[in-house]
Amino acid sequence: MTDPDPRLAAKRTGLSRMRWLATGLLLAMLVLLGLGLAGRARWPALDWLIAFAEAGTVGAVADWFAVVALFRRPLGLPIPHTALIPRNKDRIGAELGRFIEQHFLTPENVAGKLAQLDPVGRGARWLSLPANRRGVAARLAEALPTLLDALDDAEIEQLIGGAVARRLEQLDLARISGAALDFVTEDERHQALLDQALVLIAGWLDRNRALILVKFGEQSALTPKFIDGYIVKRFVDGMIDLIREVADTPRHELRQRFDRAVRDFVARLGTDPAFRARAEALKRDAIRLAAPEKFMATLWRELKRHLAEPSDGAPSPLERQIDRALGHLARTLRGDPDLKARVDRAMARVAGALTGRFRHQVSALIADVVRRWDFREVGDRLELEVGRDLQFIRLNGTIVGGLVGLALHGLLYWTGFAG
Repeated sequence: MTDPDPRLAAKRTGLSRMRWLATGLLLAMLVLLGLGLAGRARWPALDWLIAFAEAGTVGAVADWFAVVALFRRPLGLPIPHTALIPRNKDRIGAELGRFIEQHFLTPENVAGKLAQLDPVGRGARWLSLPANRRGVAARLAEALPTLLDALDDAEIEQLIGGAVARRLEQLDLARISGAALDFVTEDERHQALLDQALVLIAGWLDRNRALILVKFGEQSALTPKFIDGYIVKRFVDGMIDLIREVADTPRHELRQRFDRAVRDFVARLGTDPAFRARAEALKRDAIRLAAPEKFMATLWRELKRHLAEPSDGAPSPLERQIDRALGHLARTLRGDPDLKARVDRAMARVAGALTGRFRHQVSALIADVVRRWDFREVGDRLELEVGRDLQFIRLNGTIVGGLVGLALHGLLYWTGFAG
């Protein structure tokens, strides 16, 4: 059998070498047995060699049978209780899966191993090296356009645009506006806004006297211009004086009326159905005019086009941004032990939760994979993994059997049962 995997080929070579060594030792025992039997009539002392060779041969054959019976049927014969591992592969796979599930894939073991490996600390130290960081950024920037191309544009545009539209529709514009105005009225901030508005109005009136005069003259064509000018001048001056009076008087009646009007408006925004209905109508009109689906579709296409633009050999803006983000992450994790500890605990919790949730599926997967293995392949692969060491059983059985044969022969000799 030819193995494309060099590792398996090396194991098969080592197993074959050990098989030949064990078989060669068996043949050596048979040769010694033959030599002893041929020369025992002339040299009675060869009985010791015969006893050694006989017992060594028996030990070699017995251990060969035991080793082979684990993985296949010896000589292909349907001998009961042989090919033990392949015949029981389904039960072995199920038991192996349960053993791993109960003794290895436990939240405690996984969390302990994560704490021992310190993946957050190692990752932060690794990302602290500019060369590593640039490599990760380059791979991510290179893979991202390909990943985006694999997505269906129409589905993504509909998904994102629909999500944005739904979120906008869920907004309570009246409540949000009321909250914003409530913030403005807090600590009399709306009075400061009124001050700014008064300054702007006074300045506009003063700068646009000629325009006001023209408009006033259009509405009073029968009055002389000098009278129009006098009236407009007195009107504008009076308005400016009033505005300055309001601006300089914190408790002015107009200020108080403005304060009551604003607070009443804020209260009505949250409770008045008419206000809420008007706000909802305005929101729907704004969403229709903004067309978030079309906007997100355009944004998505522009993003893909920008990411797909070839670079001139220099790092792309996306790659530089990823590099900076990874560098910031590494510096933050290394410089903030509390943050690192929180991330470690979060990873341990996630790993523990995933382990508890999926460890039974892992056990079932192991059992299912082993169940699908071919009968002969199971024996062959397992023998490749442990068979070389099992060949030492054959070697040891041959030597130990021979030594036991010598010991028995010596016992019989000294007790007089052997000639």
